[in-house]
Order: sequence, then C-alpha cells, then structure tokens
Amino acid sequence: MAAMNRGANDGDGAIVGVIHEAFVVDGSDWFEGAHSVFNSTKHTFITAKGNDLQQRKKLLVEGADGLVVLPGGPGTWDELWEMACARHIGFHAMPIVCVNVDGYYDNFKSILVRAHEDELLYKHPDDILHFEETPEAAVKWIETYQESTKQQQKKVIRKRTSMLKRMQSNLSGSSLLVWGRMPSFFGDDVSGDDDDDKASEGRKSKRATVLRGAAIFVAGVTVGLLAGSRSRVGLRKM
Repeated sequence: MAAMNRGANDGDGAIVGVIHEAFVVDGSDWFEGAHSVFNSTKHTFITAKGNDLQQRKKLLVEGADGLVVLPGGPGTWDELWEMACARHIGFHAMPIVCVNVDGYYDNFKSILVRAHEDELLYKHPDDILHFEETPEAAVKWIETYQESTKQQQKKVIRKRTSMLKRMQSNLSGSSLLVWGRMPSFFGDDVSGDDDDDKASEGRKSKRATVLRGAAIFVAGVTVGLLAGSRSRVGLRKM
C-alpha cells in the first residue's frame, strides 16, 4: 500500500484514505502512522463511523470505476468477497482484478472454479473476478475492460436512436394517411359516393377509432422493443 501511495502521488494522482474512527484516538499519534503523502493538502483522509466495517467498505469503493486487489489479510478478503458477491448478483458492474503475486490468490481462483462446477454460481468465474500476476497487467486489464464497455454503450445508443427514428416514422402523418386510404373492415368503400350523411359520419368515426388504435399499437410495440433491448443490456452488465 505504501508503494501504491508513492506511485499515485508521484503520478500526480489524488489519493483518498479511509480510516475507521476506532483507530482515531484523541491525543494519540495515529496520523503519524499514516503514509507521508497524506501530509499534502491535495489528498484526502476520510473517517468512517459505526460499530462495524460496513461504512468504511462503502467509502472505499464510492466513485470507483474498477477495483484492483493487492495481496492482503482477512480485511482485504472481506472487502474483496463482498464486492465479488455484489457483482455476482448484479448490484454493481465494476471490474475486479486480483494481483496474484506468486500465486497468492490461486486458492480463491480454485474456489470459484469448484463452485462453478458444482453449479453454485449464476455467472462464470471469469465474470466475477479476474486475476493478473503483476500490478501493471492488472491496471492494463482494467483500462481495456473500461474501453470495451464504452464501445458497447455506444453501440446501444446508436441502436436506440435508430429505433426511435423508426417509431417516429411509424407514427408520422404519412403512415396514418396510408391507413386512411385503405377500406376499413366496417364496410367503408372509399371509391364510391355515399348519399347518407349520417352513415358516412358513422363510418368516419369508426375509421378514426381504428386509426387511433393502430397508432397506439405501433407505439406500444416500439416501446416494448426498446424496453426489451434495455433489459438485455442490463443483464449483460450484471
């Protein structure tokens, strides 16, 4: 962690440290135990509260685009598996990569494979956690994942725009005029003259009802297609 703080600081990055209030004691030298980079005003120290670690874990990932997990102890495992579980069931779509130094996380990888083989997972292990051997490879994987996600989102936006244009075309006046030229199934023959004004008005009213129903039907189908497309995109992100 100290090396990561130094690297982020040297690269002019912004560092956010999160400490639990249990370790902040008046009159103690707790801040002196923090990394020296936090002496700079461009970095932030946040104090989490509560009688457990839930708020601290929430603050650790707040605003994050991805998670890089270094080798660590039970605290790191707790943070890792909570976020892996949340990704597994769809609470977030952030990519998670473990830096598997000297095979440190091999057993975690084996657990996921075994759970998949025993049909205990909703997703494939690769869709829950990713493993890289070096920090450089882990960061590169995160960047590639994010770029791929952006490209997919652009495709979805183009598809939705095309569908909206088709919907506008379907509901345009020209489309309704085509319907208006068609003889209705109520027996209205548009090619002949009708001397009965009352009967003519009645048929026009029925035709208008059919046209309104057709327009609503077309709009409903188009909205349904859009909603279905959004659902599929949401499921792919989970």
